[in-house]
Amino acid sequence: MGTRTLVVAAVILLATTSAVPAWADPVAPPPAVSGGSNYDYYYLDGCYRQPYQVVDAFNKAPTIIAYQLAGMKHAGQNRLSIGIYHHHGPDDGTAMDSTDGRLPPQGQENLAGLLADVKQAGFAEVTVVLHPSDGNDPRTWSSWQESLYEENWQLIQSLHPIVAAAGLPFHLDLGGKLTASGNEPLVLRYDQQLWQAYTTKFGRADTVGFSIDGNDPGQVLNVGKMYGDKPPSIVDLHIYGDEANLFTYNDQQLRQQGLTTQPVIIGEAYYNDQDAARGFAQAARKTGRQIYYLTQWPKTRAGNTECSRVDVAPPTAYAEYASAGF
Repeated sequence: MGTRTLVVAAVILLATTSAVPAWADPVAPPPAVSGGSNYDYYYLDGCYRQPYQVVDAFNKAPTIIAYQLAGMKHAGQNRLSIGIYHHHGPDDGTAMDSTDGRLPPQGQENLAGLLADVKQAGFAEVTVVLHPSDGNDPRTWSSWQESLYEENWQLIQSLHPIVAAAGLPFHLDLGGKLTASGNEPLVLRYDQQLWQAYTTKFGRADTVGFSIDGNDPGQVLNVGKMYGDKPPSIVDLHIYGDEANLFTYNDQQLRQQGLTTQPVIIGEAYYNDQDAARGFAQAARKTGRQIYYLTQWPKTRAGNTECSRVDVAPPTAYAEYASAGF
């Protein structure tokens, strides 16, 4: 059994036996510094990214990943978003097996090791993004799947102490762009039920809830239904293209539902993009809504059209957003 495996086991045991209440708020974040990147893939083989996901493959490329983290930090990045992709089934190189509501021991060890290296590299904060995939994604359900809901919730409970033990200020995104849209009653039920369960156990201070696809006008309209009178203290928006207008639209809809003071994390945006940086800065001034920080997605606006989701690895450059104050 490796050292990190022992650390993970000790963390989980401590979390279940400590006298500190499970809902205790985390340490307050440090003063605001620049944002950074979604760091999910350390390599691309053309457009092929499947076996290079940083959590799933951390044990296979720890030196490369540490080197890339140092490069991103040197380029002016101070915050990261890191995805955890999971499903009920065998590991496919990106999505890890979450059967029984926990990652396999190697996956747990990988997450602890990666977060330790993120802290060692000097990053100020991290958002850990849950990506329930395939059958675990409620958008694939034709009827309510209680066992898969429970698997996802148990997984979050098993991961929380590992993330907290890293000693980094953090937020959990309970579902990447999994805010219910238009006619998605099962997704809305999933969001409401998981939000109630999470906040009852852990409180609201260390989560963004579910990030919002700002390009889907229907998602932001359901925020009030999802959270009721207990919304998250910070909102995570993902926006690609027409940044100023889409930010303004989402801000207006949030205000109409009572979310008037929450700052925003731009959780995804085009990679190192001058137009996006200007658009977000303009919209923040116009609306008065604070952008707490931004984490770019490794996809360029005018990049390789064959690479539908990711065309940059690692996402080192950040100059355009840094020069705009992000």
